[in-house]
Amino acid sequence: MAMKLVLIGLRGTGKSTIGRLLAERLRWRFFDTDSLVQERAGMTIKEIFARHGEPHFRRVEAAVVQECAGHNDAVIATGGGAILDPANVDALRSGGFVVHLTAPPSELWRRIARDQASPANRPQLVQGAADGVDELQQLMLARAAAYARARDVEVSVEGRSPPEVAEAIAILMRARGALKEEAAGGRAGT
Repeated sequence: MAMKLVLIGLRGTGKSTIGRLLAERLRWRFFDTDSLVQERAGMTIKEIFARHGEPHFRRVEAAVVQECAGHNDAVIATGGGAILDPANVDALRSGGFVVHLTAPPSELWRRIARDQASPANRPQLVQGAADGVDELQQLMLARAAAYARARDVEVSVEGRSPPEVAEAIAILMRARGALKEEAAGGRAGT
């Protein structure tokens, strides 16, 4: 069965880490759209926003998402705002199983604050927010409907290790008929 697994969610949910684990487990290709955008632009996302603005970033992101969505047997970790473009959602959902990774804003902020590279590579989440938790809460509310429209399932990452989240996603994929048992590592009953 040719298909793709798509991970969506806010920054800090672990899309890239969990995506790599699942790609390795499934023996599928892994695509990280934020990394690909940075490679193509030759600069960080923060630099793209500063030099060219968010609309330019979103155009480059859309081209990368469309390209990645054309691959089967692939795990795609998207940028947090990729689901704001309906064309991206259509491309990702076509033959894709879309998993929305979630966690409370306070948990996401703890994760982001621990990531030494985040301030240098990523723009501020929401302009004018009082603090990081407030930023994430505002972003979560603003994007809630878009995430709901894009996803097949929602998986909380709170209190779970990346391997535990990967296992939960593999179980959901099998339950939804989106993954054959042997592709999931043949671990029946997990």
